[in-house]
Amino acid sequence: MTWEKARSSCFVVFLLMFGLTQIAQAGFGISPPYVKNENLTQGSHYEKNITLVRGDPIEDWEVEIITNVPGADDWISVGQGKNFTMPQGVKQVPILIKIDVPDNAKFGRYIGSIRVKTAPIKDLEQGTISILLGGQIDVNLNVAKDVFDFQVMRTKISDLETGHKSWIFSFPGIIKFSMQVKNIGNIKAAPSKVSFEIYDEKEENILEKTETTKMENTVKPFETDWVTANLQTQLKPGSYYAQYKVFKKDEIVSTGKIHLSILSQGSIIEYKGASILDLSLKDKLIMILFGLLGLGALAGMGYGGYKGYGVWKKRALRKIK
Repeated sequence: MTWEKARSSCFVVFLLMFGLTQIAQAGFGISPPYVKNENLTQGSHYEKNITLVRGDPIEDWEVEIITNVPGADDWISVGQGKNFTMPQGVKQVPILIKIDVPDNAKFGRYIGSIRVKTAPIKDLEQGTISILLGGQIDVNLNVAKDVFDFQVMRTKISDLETGHKSWIFSFPGIIKFSMQVKNIGNIKAAPSKVSFEIYDEKEENILEKTETTKMENTVKPFETDWVTANLQTQLKPGSYYAQYKVFKKDEIVSTGKIHLSILSQGSIIEYKGASILDLSLKDKLIMILFGLLGLGALAGMGYGGYKGYGVWKKRALRKIK
């Protein structure tokens, strides 16, 4: 190889390397490149965050979103609209893909894509396009009947006061166990049951077992929120550990260990303890019995008063005659 040919080859290699570097800098990507949901149903609303990324934001780019999902194009919208600008100096632009399934949508799977096209605005204004980059977001949507499903992301617990007696009634302590629930189904969801096995501070002996199926609230489809279970305890003030289980119908979906502090009555400001609804069945029956007896007594007094008034009225009429 002559010197001239070698120099030319090196020059070509240099140009290729430089060109590849420029292309990499001006590159474009989508993360994540898909919108997928297996648990949509009629009337569902679902949102997915997508990030558009480019390598060298030296100018404003025009972005065009084109949907191609047969049977479901009308369900898909973009938070920013289907035409917007990636401004100069910004490498990452988040977009929000929204899915609104009609109430009369047919059950089944809808597969397609969302194309993202980009071009420099100045080139569009001049009628020339030197760079045209883009990508594709794969779409896979399944519209099904009611799906009950969720994940427990985190748990936390609040200190509580010990139970107490009021007259002949025993009010339990109330354990407020909160769970951050991610609803991945298409109907409102919450745990079906929460159970506790409470141990002493050394975690050697089970002191109490308690459970509940009552949750303070539910989580909307495809959202994440806190759900609180209120469990009753008869334990005295002290430090304990509890093994908890969270159920989805009959399936255990989350287990763990959590520390439990029970304080004496009056220790926690604005503490909301047990109410009449938290009394045992026996205490509720006693309260109902007392209520009935009280109503009976009032009715008797009313009837006695009525009879007494009748007698008084008759005597008064006799005196007048």
